[in-house]
Amino acid sequence: MVRVGIINVTGYAGAELARLLYTHPEARLTGVSGRSAAGKPLAEVFPHLACYDLTIGEEEGDIAFVFSALPPAARAAAVPPLVRAGVPVVDISADFRLRDPQEYAQWYGVEHPAPDLLPRATYGLTELNREAVRSSRLIANPGCYPEGALLALAPAVKEGIIGPEVIIDSKSGVSGAGRSLGLTYHFAEADESVSAYGLAGHRHLPEMVQELTAMWPRRVGEAPEPCLPAGTAP
Repeated sequence: MVRVGIINVTGYAGAELARLLYTHPEARLTGVSGRSAAGKPLAEVFPHLACYDLTIGEEEGDIAFVFSALPPAARAAAVPPLVRAGVPVVDISADFRLRDPQEYAQWYGVEHPAPDLLPRATYGLTELNREAVRSSRLIANPGCYPEGALLALAPAVKEGIIGPEVIIDSKSGVSGAGRSLGLTYHFAEADESVSAYGLAGHRHLPEMVQELTAMWPRRVGEAPEPCLPAGTAP
């Protein structure tokens, strides 16, 4: 049984990861951190995780495998010490997805704090990189739009039966924006609606281009604007 820790369990991604790990036959969640709720029982912050008798700390404690669920840039600063200490890390943010640190700075607005680790990171789309993921010590979890786009396009791209211009029509729920508050994500604003965002270019675009170009020698063209939908069932 592998002792697993989650950095920043208090976000949506971290909490959902904790839920999934509870039923994993070979993993045991033994340490969770989250500065905004440090010192509180995990079940107090997320009642649906009452299956865990864990207290949220500022560090994860004695663990053998780490999932990092911090926002971009903040996470890149936390990951290097773990990787250099030999602890396997899965980074859920975008910090280690792009191989070019200059492209990272262009799209995320900050310099990458650990560019020396970028060559060691494996793009963690298991269906396409299973063997590399199996042996990697630093795995970059794919973004939501790229994951759907790459899985759909990979067979046609690898066989060369696709044109050079690709249009990807993707939609994401508002939970993808995280737990921070904003008028756009209020129920009354988002219910039964679809709105476009990132019209000047989305951060996931270079990730798609990078991975598709690796499969196909010709440059993949620009993608259309992403859309943000939300709705409720009656």
